[in-house]
Amino acid sequence: MRILLLTTHLNIGGIGTYTVSLARALRAKGEDVIVASSGGVLVPDLTSGGVSHININISTKSELSPKVVSSLMEVCRIVKRLKIDVIHSQTRVTQVVGFFASRLCGTGFVTTCHGFFNKNICRTLIPAWGDRVIAISEAVREHLIKDFQVPKDKISLIYNGIDIKKYLRDFSEKEKGELKDSFGIRKDHSVIGTVARFTPDKGHDILLHALYEILKEKPNVQLVFVGDGRERYKIIDLTQRLGLTEKVIFVKPQLNTVNILSVMDVFMFTPRRKEGLGIALLEALASAKPVVATKVGGISSIVRDGVNGFLVEPSRHELLVEPVIRLLKDRELYQEMSHSGRETVIERFSINGMVDKVYGLYKEVIGGYKRL
Repeated sequence: MRILLLTTHLNIGGIGTYTVSLARALRAKGEDVIVASSGGVLVPDLTSGGVSHININISTKSELSPKVVSSLMEVCRIVKRLKIDVIHSQTRVTQVVGFFASRLCGTGFVTTCHGFFNKNICRTLIPAWGDRVIAISEAVREHLIKDFQVPKDKISLIYNGIDIKKYLRDFSEKEKGELKDSFGIRKDHSVIGTVARFTPDKGHDILLHALYEILKEKPNVQLVFVGDGRERYKIIDLTQRLGLTEKVIFVKPQLNTVNILSVMDVFMFTPRRKEGLGIALLEALASAKPVVATKVGGISSIVRDGVNGFLVEPSRHELLVEPVIRLLKDRELYQEMSHSGRETVIERFSINGMVDKVYGLYKEVIGGYKRL
């Protein structure tokens, strides 16, 4: 089977990680996989797994951009030249490109919906959902049905998966100490942290206000923010205004999150309104880190309140304080949740399980085209 994965870019983030992981795993199964995008820092990780990358000029968020037309022409050439069997798009812009390319070339078309979408005239006129649509969580599936009237039988629920083996390593205290030094974290402090782009909806400010309250009861705690984004300087400013500069560490985006997760004691995940599923959340649980998260979107598909973490209502920093203090003080509870979290990911969110389901979907779509 020849598969073309389309995405806008391959930079650090959920969609980029998903695309690279899926492509590498499909290639490991012996499939012929090509990724087309505008490039990014994850390209070397992709190609080191034996997957070819084709650079196309599609770095835009607007389906009305002239780049969509030029990219469509290029994708059609790729499909015909390489005899592609199925196109699989990851972003709204590549959905539009993939939809028209599939119709012009008579190729199967699949999309993955990684989150939630706003209604607009373009989405109404050109739905471009695909022959089949992958929803990464129950919440995304219900969103597609309720808000966009996508037929239920067109949607396949396939959870994100990760390469769990990378996160099963247990670091020694010496190794953790050396890593803390490298990230500028104090060795005598407990660490809470998150991995997320700095956007208004991710709740970085909520975490700062929670830290302010946590420190009143447990002073030896630091908060680590891993990521980048347009709101970063606003969060730095708020950190300074709250007098938390010595207690907050800003770490640049990590190509591999294994090391930074190893020095965290509790993983925080606090979106305000929407979250498809959360690959960083899966990586933290696989690393045996208990989670304190908000009850938003697909998070409850992963976090079982009181079992592998705690779930609280969003945008209420005061609700984050007690669960964090409990986990940092109660070692028995901590160990139970650490074990349960890792088992959750092993049982339900492995990359191999995800790829088997996606591959089965490709076969269904291609079979439909062959019958026509």
